[in-house]
Amino acid sequence: MADKIRYGIIGATSQAAKFARALSLSSSSELVGIADADQTLSKKFATEMVVPKAYEDYSQLCRSVGIDIVYIPVKNKERYDCAKMALENGKNVLLERPFTRHKVGASELFHLAAKKKLFIMEAQSALFLPIMQKVKKMLEDGVIGEVKFVDVKEKHAIDDRSEWFSKLAAGGGAFFNGGSNLLGVIQFLLNDSIKEWSGFEYNQVGEADTRCAISLKCGDVLVNSLITTDFDIESKLVIYGTKGKIKIPNYWEGSAAVLENKLGTKRFVLENQENELIYEIDHVAKCLTSGVMVSPIATPELTMQTMNIIQSLYQKWYGDPLN
Repeated sequence: MADKIRYGIIGATSQAAKFARALSLSSSSELVGIADADQTLSKKFATEMVVPKAYEDYSQLCRSVGIDIVYIPVKNKERYDCAKMALENGKNVLLERPFTRHKVGASELFHLAAKKKLFIMEAQSALFLPIMQKVKKMLEDGVIGEVKFVDVKEKHAIDDRSEWFSKLAAGGGAFFNGGSNLLGVIQFLLNDSIKEWSGFEYNQVGEADTRCAISLKCGDVLVNSLITTDFDIESKLVIYGTKGKIKIPNYWEGSAAVLENKLGTKRFVLENQENELIYEIDHVAKCLTSGVMVSPIATPELTMQTMNIIQSLYQKWYGDPLN
């Protein structure tokens, strides 16, 4: 493997551009290639983001000997096929969340990666944020006592996804797109798996959900969450314990947290936080350079449980989510 981990990106999306900017700041990894189904877009992306090579198609990128890992932020319905192609061509994979549309597909990708001794991980970038690591340590140290309840509210803009976000078959829906992040963070912070769940959604007839209210039980902790795309709300995660509470604004990309307990109120701020994706990039690089094929943080088990919860609720709301 080269001195730096060499990334190829499939899909010249807005998320890909954000990831490319993070790679430009990384000392461990670099972006060497881009491919999009529309060659005009891939060439434009390569010019604007200063990427050495724009490949003719996904297959050519996946076959390139100059790429170590493929980052895949394409539309939800295309992710499984792209990830499978990368793995079959001997490439490690970082697959944007939500991982796949169905848990069967997710299981197949994990098994294929294991068979080929390749690394694959869901891009759960929030788990690697310094502030998230800090909050997890505070919870373990008992600074708010025994955790009893978590309240999460989040608004997601869908401007760049409006053409497919209302379609279930395309992988649309507020819970499908916001739920994987929420479920991953909850299980990470509480160091336990979600055992029970229920929820309600709102949708226009024939369309995917635009908002949902989800209730969870993670160990002995109750969790309440509201995910919306159709009205404004303050995005935050609040953890309540027997001796205080911790609030994380914009938890999936935040750099601050507020602790309230018997000692008063204290604000933790990472003044010089880099692009939030760089911490995930550095984690992947550490795994690859040390020969670790499964992330010890964003584990396959975490992703599979997340997929299981999402799929079971969509089955309840809509019937067979494979349609």
